[in-house]
Amino acid sequence: MLLPPFLSDQAQHVSVRGPFHLFCQATGPSGSYFVWKKNGERMKACITEQSHMLFDGRVHVLSWVKDLVSGNTEYKCSFISKAGNTTSEVHITVEDSAGQDGWTKEFDAWRSAISEHDKMMQNWQRTWESCNKKNRL
Repeated sequence: MLLPPFLSDQAQHVSVRGPFHLFCQATGPSGSYFVWKKNGERMKACITEQSHMLFDGRVHVLSWVKDLVSGNTEYKCSFISKAGNTTSEVHITVEDSAGQDGWTKEFDAWRSAISEHDKMMQNWQRTWESCNKKNRL
């Protein structure tokens, strides 16, 4: 089963030359990964990715980019897997610095969610590892 990425529910207005982050996460078979595109061109820099194996053999992948833009820009994150590919997209609109406060609050909320997600996945991993140790005894 492939759970698609969601990108369109994120902040869509940023300040000129102000750094911002976009996040994508999806679940699929092992070996799955993300491909990011900016205005149709594959991105290679400023991309971070984390993956966690799930107990059923699937993998949960979290990927994010940090970027700066000076004009309106389209981003796509595509989740590539042997079960199929799926893509999510967002259009970023550049606005003046007056919009910065709203974006900062949204970014803080996303950063907090990512931090909580990472802690949860680390706890799950410890639990899985302890279950595996018990099963080996």
